[in-house]
Amino acid sequence: MVIRKRAIAAAAGVLVAVAAFAVASAAHQRASVPKVAVRTPAAIISVSPPPPETPLPTPQVDHGDLRIKVAEVGIDLPVVDNAPLYKAVHYPGTSWPGDGGRSVIYAHARAGMFGPLFGAGVGMHIEITGPAGVVRRYVVTQYFARWPVTDLRWLRPGDHEEIVLTTCTTYNYNDPRIVVVGEPA
Repeated sequence: MVIRKRAIAAAAGVLVAVAAFAVASAAHQRASVPKVAVRTPAAIISVSPPPPETPLPTPQVDHGDLRIKVAEVGIDLPVVDNAPLYKAVHYPGTSWPGDGGRSVIYAHARAGMFGPLFGAGVGMHIEITGPAGVVRRYVVTQYFARWPVTDLRWLRPGDHEEIVLTTCTTYNYNDPRIVVVGEPA
């Protein structure tokens, strides 16, 4: 019994020594690793090169106060031309809702933004409210939970009126996207 207690005490001592060494080693590694500046990631669904230093003038068309809603999953956001928090963004070069063609709208995958698209599905309803309260209604006809980031077909012009909602699935730029496609109701 005494030998057993001594063996347990010796094993505990070894474990304490190993743990102390691991903590000291980790602290040394953290102290010796140089700090690296973290670059801000590019826009979520853009694979084009960054814009030139002097941005080219972009024709501004007043689309009034557009809002996008997917009531079944609790989305209700204003639509704008850039990527701030708690707003949805109209993808440059695509049609605006109601102008015919494909309209692409994206937002971050966060609560209060497009995060609820993780629970979206075919048959849900999308509403775009425009100037003077004009509402355009769409029905989700396609839902892709893991669309490859390299497949850019949804960013190309469409041949009929449709709306495409997209968001990221992780913080990794190369991971798949969620793509939701709606047709006029």
